[in-house]
Amino acid sequence: MIIDKLENAAQNPVYPTVIRHALQAIIANRPQQLANGKYPIEGELIYFSVFDGKTKPLEEQRPELHARYIDVHIVLEGEEIIGAAPVEQQQQQDGVFDEQNDIGFYKNMGCETLIKLQPGDLTILFPGELHRPMATLNEPAALRKIVAKIDVSLINR
Repeated sequence: MIIDKLENAAQNPVYPTVIRHALQAIIANRPQQLANGKYPIEGELIYFSVFDGKTKPLEEQRPELHARYIDVHIVLEGEEIIGAAPVEQQQQQDGVFDEQNDIGFYKNMGCETLIKLQPGDLTILFPGELHRPMATLNEPAALRKIVAKIDVSLINR
């Protein structure tokens, strides 16, 4: 898991090239001006979605994880809490992993770290990192964000 600012992360030479490439492409597309929708960078290998939503109380959000894609959550407007935890804490799976949509749900989180994101902040979650996005510790509120997906097979290129 990585927590950073979008502008900083896009230039950070320590991050894998493919992550910097995806972040630079997002910035070049001027995401504040984009309509809700899915935007390809490299087809289904790297893409991002812009959407408006509403946060929910943390305890109402289902823990999820991915196997194929790295998730990059970027807040454009509003504030988001993301709960995150390693999956090795004996959490119980909640249903069968959906390989087509690259998502699996869990019944609990175990020992959870809370990440608070404000406009311009991002967190990068790698496959196998359990998380609960779109959450709040306060009253539900409007949230505009980006979720980018980077195929993990690209990480070493």
